[in-house]
Amino acid sequence: MSTLLKSLLVATAITSMGTAAVVLDTSGIEAKFAFEGTIEPLCKTSSGNNNSVTSLKLDASQQTQEIGTLDVWCNTGENATTEYTSANGGFLVASNTQGSKIAYTLNIGDTAGIDLESGTYKHTKATGAGTGDTGETQAISLKITPQSNGLNDSGTYSDTITVTVSPN
Repeated sequence: MSTLLKSLLVATAITSMGTAAVVLDTSGIEAKFAFEGTIEPLCKTSSGNNNSVTSLKLDASQQTQEIGTLDVWCNTGENATTEYTSANGGFLVASNTQGSKIAYTLNIGDTAGIDLESGTYKHTKATGAGTGDTGETQAISLKITPQSNGLNDSGTYSDTITVTVSPN
C-alpha cells in the first residue's frame, strides 16, 4: 500500500474518532426522546376569487338575490368568525359619468338586512365551518337586496364584497 494511501486512511480514522460519541455511563438501558410541534388555529375558504353575478335585477321590486356561496373550513373543530367589507362602502356604483349609487343590504344565511355602509361587518353569529382532515367545508348563502326604486340612472352597477375568515 502506498504511503499516501496509508496516510489518508490514518487521517480518516482519526477524524472519525473525533466525531464519535463516547459512552461515559454504562448503567443506562434506555434512551428517551421528547419532541413536539404546534399547528396554529386556521380557517380557510374555498370560495375563491371568481364569484361573479352579472345579471342583478335592479328595478323597483327590490328583489333579494343570491350573489354566491361562502364555503368555510377550520382546523379548530369550531365555527369561524367572518368579516365582510364592501369595496364601495355598501353601494352598487354605476359605470356612468354621474357615478350613480344604489344602496343595498346583505343577507348572510338567515341573518338579513346587514348594512355595509358603516364599514366592515363582523358576523357575530359564528359562521358554520367544516372540520377534519378531509377538508370538507360548510356552505352559507350570501344574498343582497338592492334598494333601487325604478328611477335610478342608467348604467352598469357593481360592488365587490371581500370576506375574511378566521378562527373563533
